[in-house]
Amino acid sequence: MATIGDTGAPSTNTIYYDSLLSTTLAAYRKTLVDNIFKDSAFLSYIKMSNAWKSQNGGERIAYPLMYGDNDTIKTVGGYEQLDTTPQDGMTTAFYEWAEVGGTISISRKEERQNSGEGRLIGLLESKIKQAEMTMREKLNGDLLRGAVSGATFVPDLSTGGNLGLLPLGYFLRKLNATDPTRGGNVGNLAGATYSWWRHQTADIGSNGSQTGNAFALNVTTYAGLKAALRRMYNHCSKGSGGSPDLVVADQVTFETYENALDTSVRYVNTKMADLGFDTIKLRGATVIWDEVVPDIYTGTAAITKGTAFFINTNFYNIFYDSETDIITTPFVEPENQTVKTAKILFMGNAAVSNLRKMGVCYDILQTIVA
Repeated sequence: MATIGDTGAPSTNTIYYDSLLSTTLAAYRKTLVDNIFKDSAFLSYIKMSNAWKSQNGGERIAYPLMYGDNDTIKTVGGYEQLDTTPQDGMTTAFYEWAEVGGTISISRKEERQNSGEGRLIGLLESKIKQAEMTMREKLNGDLLRGAVSGATFVPDLSTGGNLGLLPLGYFLRKLNATDPTRGGNVGNLAGATYSWWRHQTADIGSNGSQTGNAFALNVTTYAGLKAALRRMYNHCSKGSGGSPDLVVADQVTFETYENALDTSVRYVNTKMADLGFDTIKLRGATVIWDEVVPDIYTGTAAITKGTAFFINTNFYNIFYDSETDIITTPFVEPENQTVKTAKILFMGNAAVSNLRKMGVCYDILQTIVA
């Protein structure tokens, strides 16, 4: 690969450094990926619970889902025949692929200023660290908050493109006058049309008289908050498919629930604790907080009223393309720049197969103290 100004064959030094940088970046990839996940409680839990799933390409992410029972299941005895009636009750939700990418670049000037193998590797490691921190913030922020459009939460397209990662607020929306069925079109299925494709909602703040939610409470005390969160857990547990195993809340809601348990027996997720994250248990669910959890009630990124998402990772997954799972590419030098550049690429998206098993509590007062 020719260095700018060369008229003959590429220099041995240039080829050596290109290979050194590419080999070092490839060797560091596992550490890069591990660091992206270990610095986010949400991403760590998703990876730990096996909700991070591979799909080998395809036009879209196809996620089979069940909306009805198998009517052939019954009590039988003796020589009674089993029912062989073909069963329906299955369909497929479709989600578009989203791509997230960035680059790591080293200019010839930086290369010369850090000449020598040790100094050059140190420069590369600093740039990798910068990239991994930014990639973590991008993935975590897009999957938890996304962007606000008309007081609803949508994929963040601010940096270009027309397809983005789907945030929790896209799946788990608040009940309102324009969306009285908590519907919307999720996975190419309309909740307004199909009652089985609707999540649980609860207004548990000063506007707790709002009707149409799974339930509504005017919560102003620790006891009231505990009761409301446990009730949402139970609503999401109805029917087959288990209970929520993850609750993601904003910081103040997490702290308020934590304070409410100070005089009670408290349990934590020991695996998450081993990773350095503070957690609390809500029945069988692990409760975590994140600074980018949005305010679902007011429809803003800044918190005025608290939010708590209830997730069942049997039915919430993040799919990634099997060949684009936060991969790195070799360093190359374009013809018109004295810069070597490698890419960091991810292709995937969040997907849900059973909205009934998940829910959201919103309008949570941030002033509860007893």
